[in-house]
Amino acid sequence: MIRLIPLLALLAACASPDRAFWGAAPVEQVIGGRRYIVYTGTDVPRPRVQVIRMGYARRAEQPAIVEAMQQAAVRATGCALVEGSARGDSSVMTARLACD
Repeated sequence: MIRLIPLLALLAACASPDRAFWGAAPVEQVIGGRRYIVYTGTDVPRPRVQVIRMGYARRAEQPAIVEAMQQAAVRATGCALVEGSARGDSSVMTARLACD
């Protein structure tokens, strides 16, 4: 059991996308010194994006992080987000893309 602790710690540090984004290449974005990993699902009728924040964040930082996650999605994809489509929190956000 003790041998599993390092393995679990390593796995917890990984950014794994939702099943809908399996196979999507990760794109790293750094905003305000914080790393975000962006996965884009464009092979569906309604393109979507998932952003995963890397690292710890204090509660007071979370509103700014949500905004930075949206910015990371736009930078990585070159598409706007569909207004009101963002779901999630300051650790993982999923949204629809408006790629015209």
